[in-house]
Amino acid sequence: MFKRLRWRLTATYIGLVIMSMLVLGAYLLNSLEDYFYDSLKTRLETEALLACDLLEPRQDRWNATTMGELARRIAQDVKARVTIIDINGTVLGDSLEDPAQMENHLDRPEVLDSLTGGVGVAIRHSSTLDADMMYVAVPIMQEDRPVGFLRLAMPLAEIRGAFFRLWSAVVVAVSLAVFFTILISLGLSKRLTEPIEKLTEFARRISGGDFDCRAKLESKDEIGELAEALNQMSVTIRDKVTLISDGKSKLEAVLGSMANGIIFVNKKGQIDLINPAAERFLSFAGRESIGMPHDAVIRHPELSALINEGLQGGRTVEQEMKIAYPDETFFEVFISPIRDQAGKLTGVVAVLRDITEKRKLERMRRDFVANVSHELKTPVTAIKGFTETLLDGALNDEKASREFVEIIDNEAERLKRLIQDLLDLSRIEAKQVKLRRLPVDISSIVGDTVLKLRGQAESLNVALSVNFPEVPVMAEADRDLIEQVLVNLVDNALKYTPAGGRVDIEVAEKGKDVVIWVRDTGIGIPPEDIDRVFERFYRVDKARSRAQGGTGLGLSIVKHIVEIHGGTVGVNSKPGKGSEFFFTLPKKVREQLRKK
Repeated sequence: MFKRLRWRLTATYIGLVIMSMLVLGAYLLNSLEDYFYDSLKTRLETEALLACDLLEPRQDRWNATTMGELARRIAQDVKARVTIIDINGTVLGDSLEDPAQMENHLDRPEVLDSLTGGVGVAIRHSSTLDADMMYVAVPIMQEDRPVGFLRLAMPLAEIRGAFFRLWSAVVVAVSLAVFFTILISLGLSKRLTEPIEKLTEFARRISGGDFDCRAKLESKDEIGELAEALNQMSVTIRDKVTLISDGKSKLEAVLGSMANGIIFVNKKGQIDLINPAAERFLSFAGRESIGMPHDAVIRHPELSALINEGLQGGRTVEQEMKIAYPDETFFEVFISPIRDQAGKLTGVVAVLRDITEKRKLERMRRDFVANVSHELKTPVTAIKGFTETLLDGALNDEKASREFVEIIDNEAERLKRLIQDLLDLSRIEAKQVKLRRLPVDISSIVGDTVLKLRGQAESLNVALSVNFPEVPVMAEADRDLIEQVLVNLVDNALKYTPAGGRVDIEVAEKGKDVVIWVRDTGIGIPPEDIDRVFERFYRVDKARSRAQGGTGLGLSIVKHIVEIHGGTVGVNSKPGKGSEFFFTLPKKVREQLRKK
């Protein structure tokens, strides 16, 4: 209940009123009590001094009868108890009690005080009357010396009764004040807290994202000024949130579309942000890793060490690294510090640039140069050697010179084929080949290819057969390039199939594609070589391939031609049992052809 400001204000008002009334009442009652006591003391003192004049000046005439009668008479006049005491403390007369039964009063405080100060005053409990009394004693003087004491006593019960009545009146006043204070404070606190409650609800809606709401208060005081300031603040927050949201969206779009991996790590070593490229490179979920230590998420100690180096040194770190999981990948890693406006380090950003393809291309370029050099070196060396032999005198030997010239011609032809294949492959890889995509009958292309190579098959004693549907198998392709693919595949199959073997060509439709198989019963391909047969200059049987005039580029050309048509190429093989090369092409639907 008292957690709410309204009730706390009400309780505060009530507490202040009660405390004020109690303090004021206590002060007034204490003042009145002191006033009453002083007034009573003064009255008793005055009446005691006046009563002393009524006493017989001769002391020898003082006796119990005379003093008792005098005490009662004085008591009737002053409305107080009167006691007459001699100088030795013996009670000579008392208006209420028998003096003979009373103790010696010389040790009474008021009597002792009157001996030294002239007037003695004491408030104490009377054992004789069993009541609290105020006593005032004055000395009875004779010839400037005290001969006895006159004491007046007044009970305090009446004064205390009056004080009790005053306290009762104070309590009633306090109760009435509290009642009216509750009513007034509830109204005041409600008037004060209602605008605050409205502002609280307004702030709650702002925190919930409702930046279009406004605090509607008509007051012109400080709370009204606060409401206006909060309204302006909501507009500013809306603009800032919109700006931040737009910036965040743009940043996420940029980070999401970047090919480089980005990782933000705060100064505590925890991952704050990671883009999809980095997730893909490092093979872990970015959302689950947010807030976790980077060395607990990144499973590559070398990268974690570089991040720690950037965090500890606060400087840029650049290094190339290789990771083996999930795939062998090469990265250029840049670790840059992030600082706040004061220049303090708040974290680092790690940028991972995938240079795997670059390294592969460099390796391929080195291998290509080495392979081309090697391939060119063999025929050039042969031509050079036989040319020198002829120049040294072999020209005079007609049989030998003719043989040498034929070898030179073969090697020159081989060089020509190699250069032509290199040019073809270069054009295809550079996308400089203009495809003439037309609906073509694949069966017709296969038939033309078989006619061209049937003579070669017969000379090698290899059976060459085809198997395709009776109806045309249509595909959208460049006829010349597809014929080149078939020639290369069939020529390879014939070269690597021993005499008495078979080469079969099959064409079929499969879903949205046309599939062409070239199967042979040749020497086959070892499993470790299957993944590399489509590489440039790669030969399974290098000696036999080179001897038969192969350039090592045929299957690479096949792969590139099929891929630029949107198809796929592959091979299945078992050593000693033959190989099966296949490729696919997008199929042309016959119904569309009929409409045309």
